[in-house]
Amino acid sequence: MGERLLDCKNLKVSFFMTGSTVQAVRDVSFHVDRNEVVAVVGESGCGKSVTQMSIMQLIQTPPGKILSGDVTFDGIELLRGGKPIADMNQVRGNRIAMIFQEPMTSLNPVFKIGNQFVDVLRAHNKGMSKKEAWALGAKALDEVGIPDAELRMRNYPFELSGGMRQRVLIAFAVACQADLIIADEPTTALDVTVQAQVMELLMDIKKKNNSSIVIVTHNLGLVSRYADRIYVMYAGQIVESGTSEQILTDPKHPYTKGLLNAVPQIQADKKSDLVPIEGAPPSLAKLDDRCAFLPRCAMKCDSCPSKASPVLREYGTDGHMVACHLFDEEVAK
Repeated sequence: MGERLLDCKNLKVSFFMTGSTVQAVRDVSFHVDRNEVVAVVGESGCGKSVTQMSIMQLIQTPPGKILSGDVTFDGIELLRGGKPIADMNQVRGNRIAMIFQEPMTSLNPVFKIGNQFVDVLRAHNKGMSKKEAWALGAKALDEVGIPDAELRMRNYPFELSGGMRQRVLIAFAVACQADLIIADEPTTALDVTVQAQVMELLMDIKKKNNSSIVIVTHNLGLVSRYADRIYVMYAGQIVESGTSEQILTDPKHPYTKGLLNAVPQIQADKKSDLVPIEGAPPSLAKLDDRCAFLPRCAMKCDSCPSKASPVLREYGTDGHMVACHLFDEEVAK
């Protein structure tokens, strides 16, 4: 275990809609050590992005509300008592940078890339001139592998490809030299070649700046090469966590096994089919006190429907955590 950089404990976030309450994040705890790569994986709608946006205090209120939880970043409490916006602005961007999952909507389409760089950098560096911010932005574009950086600074977002726009968002994090980079689906809608380039770029930035990275994704195969530890989320909860080796070679939770089985295998027989997880994720507005994965679980036992939702517990003594009644029975033997 390294030096703790981010520590999130018992985070609960709900969205209060007309006639219903969506329990987006349900008692989530996780941590990130310095110079570490952590992956948060799961299907769309399982609470991955909401968890990370809550840490940054970017949840729209109303309808969203952080009900409880403690988040400490490098000794700074981010949630307790409601941190003032001015104080959070010193953390956001400067200390924690977030790369959002859709670059076309994250970048303002009516402003040139350079103008957006100037606005961001001057917001986080009081006293910086427009000329200095422009030069720093061009340097950041060059560092993330965008050719003709000065020319690209004068382009509008729609003039760049999807991969180039994603690199621009990464360049914002590079320019601010953040200690923690949260990459929310950084490879969405990109072809596999560009996906690999983006991931390698993030790893280069981590090494150069000694940053920590949280990668939010639905693709376990994507992070298998890069993540030190993995948290698997389902229906607003963490159902399994451990080192990459533990999760990828010895998964315990049926959902984790389902995600791994759904990853295409290069060595697989051409006639073999992918094994999907049957059914769909539950509505977060209609959860009961049972295991949320129960309706889709191919490994459920006869007693599972009568039991309350399983608790995340350690498997063995090596930090491998699982929330599954099958795991409870295995430990009891």
